[in-house]
Parts: sequence; C-alpha cells; structure tokens
Amino acid sequence: MKRYIVALLLLAIALPVAAQHGKKPHGKKHHEITELVSDLSSAQKRKIEEIGKQSRERVLTFRNQQKAVKDSIAMFIDREGDNSTVLYRLFDREASLQVSISREMYDTKLLIDQILTPQQREELRRSLSKDRKGK
Repeated sequence: MKRYIVALLLLAIALPVAAQHGKKPHGKKHHEITELVSDLSSAQKRKIEEIGKQSRERVLTFRNQQKAVKDSIAMFIDREGDNSTVLYRLFDREASLQVSISREMYDTKLLIDQILTPQQREELRRSLSKDRKGK
C-alpha cells in the first residue's frame, strides 16, 4: 500500500514537471496562443506574451510550493504511527495551491479574452477544441 501511495505521489509530481517543459501529459505539445490565432497585431502579441509570462511565473511559484508540500506529504506518509493531524493540513495546503493554479489560469484566460476580438476568440476556441480532441 505504501508503495502505491508513493508511486501515485511521484506521478502527481511528474505531470506538472512535464507541463512546465512545454509538454502536456501523454506527450502533447503545449501551444502558445500567438501560434493558434492567425491575425494578431503586434500590440496584441506583446500584451498576450507579457500576460503569459507573468502568469507562468505565478504558476511556477505555486507549483514549487506544491512540490515542497508533496515532499512533506511523502515524508509523513512514510513515518510510523498516526500522522493524520499533520497530513490532513498538508493535504488541505496542496489542494489550496491547486485551486490557486486553476484560478490563475482562468484569470489569465479572461485577460487574454479582453485583448482578442470576438473572431479571434472563436478561432482560439476552435483551435483549442481540436487540440483537446487530438485532431
């Protein structure tokens, strides 16, 4: 059972690391928005790239914090005895960090949507939909 939990934790750590290097889980390439929308002005590209850079920095900070929490979880899971008091707080902290990451990603989407025209937003949605379906 202990091996299963450790393997699960290692997988949970490995997936975000793969995503940080431009790859999504299962080997799919991460696309920049500027590659998915064809008719962006140079001002739009600059704004989107700046928003993306700031968002990636914030997400990386959350992911680094999340990794430290996961390392602590692994340490307490391997200890003898009832560590539930500490582990439950760590589980809550890890969940809170994941919520922060999700909110950051959604807030970034909203900021980018404000920069795009309705036609560009539609083009982006179609491109992302195709990417999600693997086409």
